Amino acid sequence: MIKFTSILHILFPAILSFLLLGCQGESTNNTDTTSNDSQSISTYEGLVLYAENLPVSSYKLKPIDDASFNALSIAEQKKVADKLLSTLYFGMPEEKMQEMLASQTFISTIEKQIQQSSNDLSAVEERLNDNGSEDEEFYFSTYPSGTAEVAKILARFYALKDLDKNYIDYWSAYILTSTIMFSPAYELDSSHAPNIDRVYSNLVRGFREDYTAGYITFVHMVSDDNWRRFRSPEDNGREMMEIFLQNFNDTLVPIAAKALQNWKLSSDNDTLVIGLDENTEPLELFGTTITDGFDFYRELVKSPEFIPEVSSRLVDIYFPDFSAIQKAAVVSEIAASHPQTWQDILLQIVFSKTYLLESERVKSAEELFFSLSKKMHFEHRRGFFSDFARALTEMNQASMKYKLGKYTEVPLDTQSFMVYHKYIRENLFIRDKRDWSWGWNPEKLIPDTLFDSIAAYQHKEMLHKLINHLFLSTVAREADEEELKLFDEHMLDSETQTYIPAYRIFRDDGETYERTQASIIILDYLSRLSEVYQYQKVQ
Repeated sequence: MIKFTSILHILFPAILSFLLLGCQGESTNNTDTTSNDSQSISTYEGLVLYAENLPVSSYKLKPIDDASFNALSIAEQKKVADKLLSTLYFGMPEEKMQEMLASQTFISTIEKQIQQSSNDLSAVEERLNDNGSEDEEFYFSTYPSGTAEVAKILARFYALKDLDKNYIDYWSAYILTSTIMFSPAYELDSSHAPNIDRVYSNLVRGFREDYTAGYITFVHMVSDDNWRRFRSPEDNGREMMEIFLQNFNDTLVPIAAKALQNWKLSSDNDTLVIGLDENTEPLELFGTTITDGFDFYRELVKSPEFIPEVSSRLVDIYFPDFSAIQKAAVVSEIAASHPQTWQDILLQIVFSKTYLLESERVKSAEELFFSLSKKMHFEHRRGFFSDFARALTEMNQASMKYKLGKYTEVPLDTQSFMVYHKYIRENLFIRDKRDWSWGWNPEKLIPDTLFDSIAAYQHKEMLHKLINHLFLSTVAREADEEELKLFDEHMLDSETQTYIPAYRIFRDDGETYERTQASIIILDYLSRLSEVYQYQKVQ
């Protein structure tokens, strides 16, 4: 049986009634239901509705594995591990990273983690929604419109402790809603703040229910959320073909518009209305015959071009430095694995050797912040994520705002990057919890055990230990000789090689740590390195 209780979560009444009429029962002319292991695979006029994610072993875009990862040098392993995790908006403190690398099973462990559920989602949602209480942990400002919805989505990544299946569902939905394909486009007058939650939550729910990429896209296309962005039959038909098939043939637009002739966005609350004056004339499109709007959207996502072209949209994000020929080769390998779900495409890209070893690109602010926040033991203040959401807009990296989605590459004009760097430097690198009540936690970032093997009078050795620890914790490498020399000259007396008082790590009695000021100088330097903001090639 088709999971109609699941469909109720995401389909508005018109399309729900349409599917119920066509699909009710064990088998009808419109629905084919077969059994594949324990998974019920159902189709609607040839559109597959459900599919489990592909196993990594089925990826044609060759994935990295433990053997190939372990064959890298330790420095390369750290860089690849950091790239993989930060791409997924995650990070690990240095101690945990060392433990994972030493296990020789880093890649397979991550792969297992993202197939399992370990986060307490109820507890996370309770923290996020505990508004108005005396000990309220998060505050989400409603100004400007859309800020609260985006801020809560951002805060959820921070509140989730583990990288697990649910984390990947949230991440996948965030990536897609940032693209031209699923952007809620709340900058438009016809789109509203609730559309952010609707589009994002529907994607997450679709991943949880094992909906295929085609079905998720079909459901989105027939929603108010989509029609609030593209508001007429001509506009919507044209954009759906251009966005999801990258088909820019204008001669097809009148055909699409005729199929959608009874669809309109009413100015009354910007509501999608599907009238009874539907087209009844057979139309030739997508290599088949269609009649109405439901046919148009269904056959579009069934088109052979759908998977390659939406894969191309995502390849553009993760391989901006590749030539058109190289990108086409990546898309071809993804398509050869016959992906059925959005995560079959996204995870195949992120876990590929091609991406992890060969791609160079600028990190998004989210990739950088969430990675650093977890590596540096960052502790937030109540309104932090509302400020983060607003800062993304100032960086021209706003989430879910733009009609055509975020740029595939991070904006690097002078103003955009100035805001980006300033935000990361002032809110992460030089913001310590001891002095500001929020920021990175000195006791956790620099544990007491760090200096166990060094005597209190060994000032230079202790300073170098601190420097390398902070470098490893942020940029996944140790400082080079020139960098160590730079800090020595600034923080040690040239004659005695003892701390300049402002930068001492120990007090004279050797018992009380005074590491914060020295750490801020080191972290301030790190905040200015290009490698902080850019993924680099490994090979």
